[in-house]
Amino acid sequence: MTTSSDVRAAAVRRVPTAEPAEERWIAAGTSTETPSGGVVISAPGAHLGNATRPGEVELRLQGGSADATTGRDLRTLVDHVVDRARSRFAVAVVADTTGWSDGARRVLADAGFRGGDVRGAALRVLDLSLAEDGTPTRVLDAPALASLNGAHARFAERRGEVARYLPDVSVWTGVPQPATASDWADVRTLLGPGAGIGVSAATVLPDGWHPIDGASGVQLTGEAVQGAPDAEAVDLTADDVPEMTALVERTKPGPFLPRTIELGRYLGIRRDGRLVAMAGERLHPPGWTEISAVCTDEAYRGQGLGRRLVLAVAHGIRERGETPLMHAAAGNPGAIGLYRHLGFQLRDRGALRFVQVP
Repeated sequence: MTTSSDVRAAAVRRVPTAEPAEERWIAAGTSTETPSGGVVISAPGAHLGNATRPGEVELRLQGGSADATTGRDLRTLVDHVVDRARSRFAVAVVADTTGWSDGARRVLADAGFRGGDVRGAALRVLDLSLAEDGTPTRVLDAPALASLNGAHARFAERRGEVARYLPDVSVWTGVPQPATASDWADVRTLLGPGAGIGVSAATVLPDGWHPIDGASGVQLTGEAVQGAPDAEAVDLTADDVPEMTALVERTKPGPFLPRTIELGRYLGIRRDGRLVAMAGERLHPPGWTEISAVCTDEAYRGQGLGRRLVLAVAHGIRERGETPLMHAAAGNPGAIGLYRHLGFQLRDRGALRFVQVP
């Protein structure tokens, strides 16, 4: 089936550029030598200038000219940029329209861009945060890709539109949605046959790709969780990684790799100098931070240490103006029950299944 995005993609053409932070697109019938109808957009995880925040895609007119293009060609290019931004799970498309013609600004307005941003009167922003259920949670449909194209871009290993965390940082891989045959080929190249990958429950798998039996997960959001500081919790550093890794090996909360600690703040509780419980921050899609690696030594369970640490990490997230997020194995009702008791809510669209690369 041919979609409107397919039609738009056929009407534009990418122009080679030496700048890795940008992509340059022109109308399909435009000469490469005189690409007067073009736009420049930021490449995945990159930023062209100071107009954008992590997780946003920046759009500029070709060469910055106020009269580079108006009318139908510009609208086709803008719609193509928006399609690409959506597939990358960007939170917004941003254009600094300083020097733009009134006609070019009207094209953005007709495409849904709005002004009045606190960053400047000339800035125009198209909000892409709304999910199909009307809540501002769309980036959570692909939290790893949203993170790797945003705040965690420095940890990304890429092939095409697919991005994975560096192997010593995290096991998460981000795949565009809907994924193309080329995207799935890029997943196979990045991860290798036999590797596992988490995808949303709604992801349509290509022939030959199958879910791993019994491997699924849930996503929980903490809009109602304010958190609370904890006087006993201490910040953990890279020097604590061997002890953190040993605790994870004993308690099995999920993967914790040598550089996972670089993804965010980790807190721990010590007793008699020994690390007995911890929790920290992992995925970081725009506006959200995942709480992860929640674990307590068996000898110290039943004292509420995990609950206290989740609330302490959540408090730090709230202090930054962000919202906490969690993932848990579907087969771990104890953890899910604890998180729901703390105020986290199950998000149906965030359900995960794990797939093995053929």
